[in-house]
Amino acid sequence: MSDPARLGFEWAQALLDGFARAGLRRVVASPGSRSTPLTLAALRHPDLAVDLVVDERSAGFFALGLAKAENCPVALIATSGSAIANWAPAVVEADMGRAPLILLSADRPPELLECGANQTMDQNALFGVHVRAFRALPPPEPRLDWLPAFAARIFEASRFPLAGPVHVNVPLREPLTPMGETPLPVAAGPLVCAGRLAPDPGLIERLDALLVGKGVIVCGPDALDAEARAAILDLSRRLDAPVFADLLSGLRFGAGEEAGVLAHPDAVARRAPPFDWALRFGGTPVCRATADWLRQRRGVPQIVVSPHGRFADPDRVATHFVQADVAAVCASLRGHPSPPEWGVSLAEADALAATAADAACSDTIAFEGGVLRLLLQLLPEGAPVFLANSLAIRSAEWFSGRGAHGLRIFGNRGLSGIDGNLSTALGIASALGPAVAVVGDLAFLHDVNALSLMRGRRLTVLLLDNGGGGIFDHLPQAALPEFEQAWTAAQAYKPAALAAGFGLRYIRADTTNAAVAAVLENLAVGGLIVHVAIDRAFSLARCRSFFASCQPEFCS
Repeated sequence: MSDPARLGFEWAQALLDGFARAGLRRVVASPGSRSTPLTLAALRHPDLAVDLVVDERSAGFFALGLAKAENCPVALIATSGSAIANWAPAVVEADMGRAPLILLSADRPPELLECGANQTMDQNALFGVHVRAFRALPPPEPRLDWLPAFAARIFEASRFPLAGPVHVNVPLREPLTPMGETPLPVAAGPLVCAGRLAPDPGLIERLDALLVGKGVIVCGPDALDAEARAAILDLSRRLDAPVFADLLSGLRFGAGEEAGVLAHPDAVARRAPPFDWALRFGGTPVCRATADWLRQRRGVPQIVVSPHGRFADPDRVATHFVQADVAAVCASLRGHPSPPEWGVSLAEADALAATAADAACSDTIAFEGGVLRLLLQLLPEGAPVFLANSLAIRSAEWFSGRGAHGLRIFGNRGLSGIDGNLSTALGIASALGPAVAVVGDLAFLHDVNALSLMRGRRLTVLLLDNGGGGIFDHLPQAALPEFEQAWTAAQAYKPAALAAGFGLRYIRADTTNAAVAAVLENLAVGGLIVHVAIDRAFSLARCRSFFASCQPEFCS
């Protein structure tokens, strides 16, 4: 093949077609010259939908949101040099949060390395241990028949056994723009299927013998699929074991009040009596109280179950690790029911916490907990909600309670950063339709470039503006004389002006009811920022009042 531009394009075409045949459906690309063959191949493929995002950092988180929402790999394309380095925050979040991304980095060919060529650096293994696989392709060559099988293997490596990002570096020579018609190559890649790990029957028998006495089931912030949720609820009923579930697990909304799922697990755990055994699913709980309660029971059976082999046990109190499918483990366990008074005492503590939450949120003055409690109770069935890190997600954990209708609640808890939160929410809205992103003022400013993606996408941003890092009011740093200077870090910016600059609608809401009403009334349309100014001192006082009011005196 004598035309290097055509060779490069057909090379990129064969690679993208291999990914499409393996199951890829979405690509997020950022404009660039060296990546022209890859972007053009994606745009011209009939089975690939392409979103163009100028800012590569935002593009990475946008792809992350798509992957979270659809539970399917999403490909990223960008040009060489610092462009792909901007993917790094999203890559490490995808690694720790187990979101499948396929990173296709365009690169200069080998002859341009280490000679001062512009926009050129060593891109091999750029993301280190944070990808499941790294492969460096050679420059384009006439033989294409092996690329579909290569793409199928890379695609599956992003999904199984541990979902996460994979990186393929693609060196391309100039000229980069093909001329004339370039038909899609016809080649089929191998079918690669991932399975589920069944628990060992002998292990299940040994675990059954441990499930005696007062038991609890703890579900961290990992999103559980419908089968796993149903199996956990069934096990909870069979063993009379209350469920301490994070919002992101999907168990707090839609499970039904009779299911044994506590509405305020963090509040109950603050003074709950000792348990005799715990079954733990998902990651480390968002709020500290449940994790502290587990740590206090070092030495009693604590069984951590993970389908992917990453076990959340930072306090080193687990007695057993089980790598197997969550639903299969729950269906296999028999155990022994807890004493009836155990579930009753925890249910009573949960009811007390619910009453305290109602009282704390009864005032119309807006604070994070009150706004989130009302919003999550009133959102329609199945509505996607993204909760930003720091105080937004913690306030939702503390105050939102439990709801009969199901919601799809998302967050970036892999590394729990405030970067890229808006971009992730926009990816979720692009995949699932009308969605809400609840963010603090620092998280909003940290990802302000994402506002350029909001027009035409049905995302409503609820901006809870407490004038800086309100989460630190709840931490020991608040006692330091340098607290306001170094931790609150209030920033002077005008959300209304930013909204106008990006062509978005803006509403200032001064009460809880007004804020929630604005979100609900505009949910179907999106493109709106609802700005709620919050008095930090008032918010802190409400939180302290809540926790002081919901502490029962348990009978041991």
